[in-house]
Amino acid sequence: MSVSPRWRELHRDRLDEAVRRLSAIPGVHGLIVGGSVGRGEPWPMSDIDVLPLYDGDPEQTAAHVEREQAELVDWWAASGRAQTLDVGWLAFTVAEAREAASAGAAWAVERLTRDRRWFHGMDKAFRGRPADPGDLLTGRFVAWLTEMRFHPAVVEARIGWWLRSAADARARAHGERSAGRLDAATYELREAARALRLAVLERWGERLGSMGREWTGFERMAAARGEPALAEGIARLAGAHAGGVAERERLAPPWLRERIDLCWEPRKAVGEQVTYQQNARDQLAAFDVHVARHRPDLAGPWTGSPDPDLDEHLRRLDVLLAEHS
Repeated sequence: MSVSPRWRELHRDRLDEAVRRLSAIPGVHGLIVGGSVGRGEPWPMSDIDVLPLYDGDPEQTAAHVEREQAELVDWWAASGRAQTLDVGWLAFTVAEAREAASAGAAWAVERLTRDRRWFHGMDKAFRGRPADPGDLLTGRFVAWLTEMRFHPAVVEARIGWWLRSAADARARAHGERSAGRLDAATYELREAARALRLAVLERWGERLGSMGREWTGFERMAAARGEPALAEGIARLAGAHAGGVAERERLAPPWLRERIDLCWEPRKAVGEQVTYQQNARDQLAAFDVHVARHRPDLAGPWTGSPDPDLDEHLRRLDVLLAEHS
């Protein structure tokens, strides 16, 4: 499946269209272009990530933004190539931006530990940019978010967040296993492993990028630090190990096999060194998460649940959490 040479032009046009329409909504002060597009690292399957800054009634303005988002995504799909516009709950107010731009790391830690918007928004906006270069407030705010993202105090707080998330999921996994609910135990085991992976990445001073490329990216980061065994171990617990991919792909529904094909050529087109097996694993692992969280009716044998080695993997999870906590 070939990649159109026009994909970069298409990204620019759609970003411009989204910015033009969203900026015209009353109550929208400015927009941060985040994600891989904002960082200048897009690939053909990149979402367009936008974080709004509101100066009006946030609830009313957000409802208007949601309607515009739905219309844009519908049109993009109907026009020949579907693309996601990610804009929604990761939004801030002008008052919050002004306060943040003059605050320090302690303020950032306090916000991100009690409000998930700041925890996830800081990561999404990292190295982003204001949609309007002349918007000084939004520019100062995104610069602050980028500066704070890897401040030692912020990293420490994020590590604590992920380790607590991993420990909570581990406790739920053992509880579900004791109750004989093996699919639920597998889900919680994988949630714990994914949270542990994110704590490890924070300690390395790294972050993950696109959803459909993250496990291969994690393996590369681990190999660069002499920790390939750690990455492999966490991947096994998370149901994201490259072994057995061929059988899971064979069992996958047509929409997911199509996603695997759609991602394969684009990854190579941007120079990524990735095998077909790694690409298939990345898509299977990513949509295992999304199906489990949002569309359990689409689950099936392709998810590898329940984990056939559940008890062994729960014991291994206990060891890894003890080592990294």
